[in-house]
Amino acid sequence: MPQITLIAVLVLLGALLIGALAILAVRLRRLRAMQAEAVRQAAAEAREQFSRDVHDLVSSRLWLAALRSELAYRLADDDSPLRPALADVVQAIRQASADIRNVTRSFRDVSLASELANARAVLRAYGTDCKVEIDEGELDDEVSAALAIMVREAVTNVLRHSRATLCTIEVLLRGGVVTLAVANDGVDPSTPPGDGSGLDNLRARAAALGGMLGTILDPDGWFRLIVEIPRKGKDRR
Repeated sequence: MPQITLIAVLVLLGALLIGALAILAVRLRRLRAMQAEAVRQAAAEAREQFSRDVHDLVSSRLWLAALRSELAYRLADDDSPLRPALADVVQAIRQASADIRNVTRSFRDVSLASELANARAVLRAYGTDCKVEIDEGELDDEVSAALAIMVREAVTNVLRHSRATLCTIEVLLRGGVVTLAVANDGVDPSTPPGDGSGLDNLRARAAALGGMLGTILDPDGWFRLIVEIPRKGKDRR
């Protein structure tokens, strides 16, 4: 084989090797991003389950203890030295119940701001540019938590079902309605839009707050998830 031909073959093989390594690096980065998102979601779900378990178990026991303590307080004679002690016990149990509610509420509450920040970080680690726009204004706590969960689910769908290079997330306040719009490219146009139990759950969550959720798949591979919810929740002013 002539020397020039050999050099050309070696250059071609080198270029192919570099290309293969670049593709492998991109895939590894995407895999790490998806793994990080899966771990974050699992941790969030575990915290929520923990808060429900603690609230259901401990609160029921404290409620029963409070009832029994109040009964003992009422049955004690007015001049009994036990009455002040029982009054302290009742107050301590009530305070413990309030503390449990506050602690479990802090686990259950989901921050829209933190979910938007997580979405940007995870998507960028995946190799997807993420642009976030959010209007200033107050939201009902329940609506804010629902939108945070919807952002989380939408980002999961982007990671699992597309090869997105760009994702935009908008939270717009117009009068008494808040609109969440999540759009990304890199979707196969032949994919049926709006399928999957995750989206069904989000539709049910939006409906429970008097809102609605829709999806659009454009022929150019852009997928759009649009949610509209009253800012004060269903039938609330």
